Amino acid sequence: MNTPAPDLAFALLGPMRAWCDGLPVDLGQPRSHEVLAVLLAAAGRTVSMPLLVDAVWDEGDRPSRPEHSVRTHVWRLRRALARHTAEPLLVTVGDGGSGGYALRVPARAVDTWAFERAAARAEEIRASGGTAGQAREVLTGALELWTGEPLAGLHGPHARTLRARLQRTRQSLLEARLALDAELGDRPHLAAEAGALVMEFPASERLRAVQMLALYRAGRQAEALGVHEDTRRHLGTAPGPELAALHQRILRCDPALRLPEDSGPRPRTPGPGGAFPSPVTGFTGREEQLRELTGLLTGTDASAVVVSAVNGMAGVGKTTLAVHTAHELGDEAFPDGRLYVDLRGADAEPLHPHHVLEGFLRGLGVADEDVPDDADERVALYRTLLADRRMLLLLDNAASCEQLRPLIPGAADCAVLVTSRAWLTGLAGAHHLRLDVMPPGDALHLLRRAIGDRAVDAEPEAAVALVAACGHLPLALRIVASRLAAEPGRPLADMVRRLADERRRLDELRSGDAAVDAAFELSYSTLTPEQARAFRLLAVLDVPDLALPSAAALLGLGTDEAEELLESLVELNLLESHRLDRYQFHDLVRAFARSRGAREDSPGTTSRALAGLLDFCLATARNADAVAHSAEPDERTLIDVVPASPGLAFATAREATDWMREETALQRALIARACAADDGLPLSQAADLLDRLNTVLSGITHLTAVSEQARQVAEVAARRGDRPSEALARYVRGNALWHANAFPEAETELHRCLELCGHDADLRLCAAAHLTLCAHARVRGRFDDAVAHGEASVRFFRSLDAATAEGTALGELAFNYARQGRLPEARAAAERGAELLGGRESVSKAIGLYYLARVLRLCGDRDEALRRAGAALPLFRTLNVSSFEAASGNLIAELHAEEERYALAAQTAETFLPLARKVSAMLEGGLLRTLGRSLVHLGQQARAGACLRAALELFEGLGAEQDVAELRRLLDENRLPNEDRLPDEHATAPFIAR
Repeated sequence: MNTPAPDLAFALLGPMRAWCDGLPVDLGQPRSHEVLAVLLAAAGRTVSMPLLVDAVWDEGDRPSRPEHSVRTHVWRLRRALARHTAEPLLVTVGDGGSGGYALRVPARAVDTWAFERAAARAEEIRASGGTAGQAREVLTGALELWTGEPLAGLHGPHARTLRARLQRTRQSLLEARLALDAELGDRPHLAAEAGALVMEFPASERLRAVQMLALYRAGRQAEALGVHEDTRRHLGTAPGPELAALHQRILRCDPALRLPEDSGPRPRTPGPGGAFPSPVTGFTGREEQLRELTGLLTGTDASAVVVSAVNGMAGVGKTTLAVHTAHELGDEAFPDGRLYVDLRGADAEPLHPHHVLEGFLRGLGVADEDVPDDADERVALYRTLLADRRMLLLLDNAASCEQLRPLIPGAADCAVLVTSRAWLTGLAGAHHLRLDVMPPGDALHLLRRAIGDRAVDAEPEAAVALVAACGHLPLALRIVASRLAAEPGRPLADMVRRLADERRRLDELRSGDAAVDAAFELSYSTLTPEQARAFRLLAVLDVPDLALPSAAALLGLGTDEAEELLESLVELNLLESHRLDRYQFHDLVRAFARSRGAREDSPGTTSRALAGLLDFCLATARNADAVAHSAEPDERTLIDVVPASPGLAFATAREATDWMREETALQRALIARACAADDGLPLSQAADLLDRLNTVLSGITHLTAVSEQARQVAEVAARRGDRPSEALARYVRGNALWHANAFPEAETELHRCLELCGHDADLRLCAAAHLTLCAHARVRGRFDDAVAHGEASVRFFRSLDAATAEGTALGELAFNYARQGRLPEARAAAERGAELLGGRESVSKAIGLYYLARVLRLCGDRDEALRRAGAALPLFRTLNVSSFEAASGNLIAELHAEEERYALAAQTAETFLPLARKVSAMLEGGLLRTLGRSLVHLGQQARAGACLRAALELFEGLGAEQDVAELRRLLDENRLPNEDRLPDEHATAPFIAR
């Protein structure tokens, strides 16, 4: 066989195509494709003329001279291939009636080769110890080759047979991949995808099993059981034993079906560190770093001396690891010996290299009287003595590059292992390694080795909590272990309780001469006044990390000056930076910094710094809110507060919402500090900042936190007699509670807000409260009340010339006009609202499109409604407006159902259910209703009933009486309502106030 051309590729998994060097090859007319498909499937084997004729044409569809036609198509294919390769690929084998043709291309050049071997390859990976993720990558890669119906447009016998085989292969690959998805548990939309594939392959019990398991894990047990019943009905017989066994396990809520609990983010992999007196007993973990260090120190590159510079925070175990590394290497690696020195880098006066060299020279056999007094002569003698030796030098606890440079030998056969609390970035040619705290598992193992298996096994949960309270810091763990060893029988839980109080934690982490705070004190004592001030202030707020602009605002510095200061703390390992321009503390270092701040900083100093940060955050949040809603900042402001800072600017709505999400913890922490009686932060700024959090972000967890903080702000404002701040906080709380479906409490708060709005300055806030009450009345089915509130809101916003807010109010009002039967007015109001909210991409534009789509649906213009909702959906998704994303999905699903596209409606509803469960019980109920109604038409009665009953339970809990009545009727009749009646969507639709 000739050597095949390596640059040809053929695709059968879709329309037949070919490429040479990435450029498409023109394969001629479809019948030539039929011939080529037969030859490619033969994988280089000869296909006789009779077989070709039978493969290309059916018996009654053949031309008068089929052999002649085959030869013509072969000639055309040869000509097409010859344009791209000089080598004859399509060859004639034999002659006459026994002759045939062969296509000499490698099997791998055809996409079906990898496609049909993927399942076996995935099984090989698992059998050889590979992970489920690795096997899934193979299956996913194969399925990505599928671009449509195989051999699309070809209708010969061979094409039909091959197409059917490939479709069966695709089904098998999909079944295998979804089974791995279920095993891994990392696909939030697995239930929706499995449901869609079940509709495509209804007889596949493997897919139905995945669907059942995914539904069960999503908390939808009744639906999972309904899938089993629908399978039985579809098959006309009992499902197979595997599906039946899964059904029984779901019935008894087998805990083994649940995914393992997420253990949370793992700390970064630690890096090595070194020193080397006697061997380390009880050394634990650090396997990866030990391998890296030993590999570096014993490498074969003899061109330069190897220097491994290890850094890390105090107490992280740099010296312990270096000692262990040195003893692991042994005498064979460095037969001429080892040198060690503690350079005392954290002391007030670190060792001078001149004195270190004196000791090293004596260790190398130089007599006292022969040690040179001149510094340069000492370095020269030292390097001369090491020139012919293979030695390991451990330079522990280095202070600076200047201290180290004279100690680096010139001999390539020597190696140097340095440890330091600082990043020694100026050390030329060094390989830098950072040692972090221990991973949780290694930290627990260290505790177990120190206090014994019995103590850990007796209180496993307390043991895990104890290593977490120690911040996984080896020094802290060894101190705790020492204290526990000194008091046999002391419960681990008691030590956990003592460490839970941050103010006492460092006091508890002392044993004899060992103390965590003493180790930190050595590093702190080396700081400049500017570094020390920044170190203390950065630890004040209880937040995961701080962005550079926020830190600059806190410190009252420009960003460049702040960055230089913060990076200097990072280099000293007193601050960490795991992401660009974001800074954080280790828990114990933060506790130490706070203890120093309590002693050294007055309350006024701290308050002034926090006030600057609050002002910056409010200004930036106002900018983000304005850009996200494509409005002027003043138009979105409900309280008379003017920040001094300009804040950060944003070019797009996505940038704005991303900043709000990233800085949520910081903003909540500042609001909490403003509520403290002794902090002196402006409560009006805190209330305004809380309002911005409420208008840009969404989600049940977020709304719950907002409503709780709003309650605190309102109570503090009432005690202080701050009427404007209380009114705004009442509004924010009412709005958040409404979106969280706590309707009675929301109504109470909103009316209380209106009572507090007694001045013209409160007109904007009054308008916003009326708009939320409009949506509230709509949910309760009181459309006359809704229109009254909506018209008041529109009137107020229009008088304020607040176009964006007026557009939002018109969108909500329009829906209620439609519910009153005033369809022309409804459409006009919705179109005007969309016009006011249009323009650049923003949350407001998306809301205008969604509101218009709702009204168009009620007006009977479903195609245009679908187009508008489809345009809004990607905007909501991009901007992470989860509640409206789920609502848009429900609206689209309903529109599909009304057009009798029930499979598409069910698939759409399935896709958005997981999101709805996170943001709103109302939206979850609406999507379950849509899904149930669609499944009725698809013949999946059992699962449809489960969905409708789940929706009924949700609506009953929310007091949505009209929805409850509709669902009871659907369940009683087990069919859809009359076709001319639209399902009630008024209770499930969210809204944005302003």
